Amino acid sequence: AVVSTQSGHYGRGQFPHFNSLSFNVRQDYCRAGYNMMSVTDVALNARVSLRNTAALIPLCMAIPFTGISHCSFSFYSVVVNTYFTYLAWNFYKSPNKQTARELFRFSLVYLPILFGFLAIGYAFKERTATSEEKHHSDKHYMKDLCPSSVLPASADQLCPVSHKASSGNVTSAPS
Repeated sequence: AVVSTQSGHYGRGQFPHFNSLSFNVRQDYCRAGYNMMSVTDVALNARVSLRNTAALIPLCMAIPFTGISHCSFSFYSVVVNTYFTYLAWNFYKSPNKQTARELFRFSLVYLPILFGFLAIGYAFKERTATSEEKHHSDKHYMKDLCPSSVLPASADQLCPVSHKASSGNVTSAPS
């Protein structure tokens, strides 16, 4: 779930970035003979940007359910994603150099802002976690993680060589 939400951000976030960038240089693409969406269908170019920024809102709201951030991340991400979608809406309603430039500039800082909030949410979640939620500090974590048939009963069974402290001799464990 964590990987799919992170890859969703990279995948969905690149469309408004590249579509707004390609809109501002569409004359160069046209002269070079490239059939880019910003050249062939300006409305589709803006629509794809809007659709992908709108899809980022529920994607970000799902992140706290994966367990990697505090639920406050949903609030912060909705604010950031709503503004991103607003810029994409402006680009959709009036595709021009100014709206494309605004969308492009925000797309440059979007992921650093979002991942900054994600890091803050993770730190807050770790700081406020109860002792039951902090599995890794629990001495029974490995026993809960691995069944007793897989994990040896004592640490001595982990090493095939037995060290005898009293006699000073090192003997091999029986095969």
